[in-house]
Amino acid sequence: MQGYHSLSKQERRYQFFYLLGLLALVLLVLSLLFLRKFDSPFARDGALSLQMLEQRNKFTARQAAVSPLVENTFRKIIVLSKDSVQPFVESDIKTSINEVANAFEGVEIYDSRKEDYYQIAQFMKMYFSDKVLVAKKTENIARFEKELNECLSGFKDNQQRLSQMKNAMLSRSAK
Repeated sequence: MQGYHSLSKQERRYQFFYLLGLLALVLLVLSLLFLRKFDSPFARDGALSLQMLEQRNKFTARQAAVSPLVENTFRKIIVLSKDSVQPFVESDIKTSINEVANAFEGVEIYDSRKEDYYQIAQFMKMYFSDKVLVAKKTENIARFEKELNECLSGFKDNQQRLSQMKNAMLSRSAK
């Protein structure tokens, strides 16, 4: 009969490290077998960061080109007075607003900030239409005031003529 053989404390420690090493080796071999067909997620990390940096540089360059256009267009809108807007100025401002809206249309930039320029153009369009509306209302108010003054002067003339006719009739009937 074989006797039950127990391991000493040091032998059990060696056996544990042996089994742990064997497990690590088996996991390494199995992971190499199963994962050899897959691409490494870290292989494209450098290329992706370079591409993102290139996109940022493209956006910055395009933004530097578009920034004066945005400022000039906004300045043109601010300068508009409450008087009527000249057609060629209105056309120039509309063209500038469309240029701001389409500043990033033909350029292949994959940056979400390029959508902000469309929103800026929409704001400029709204602000311009408000300025034009104020100018038209001011013009209408001035025209109505002029017509009111003409009507009041005509009314006063008619009142004077009517009072003169009444006085003439009273003077005839008194005789």
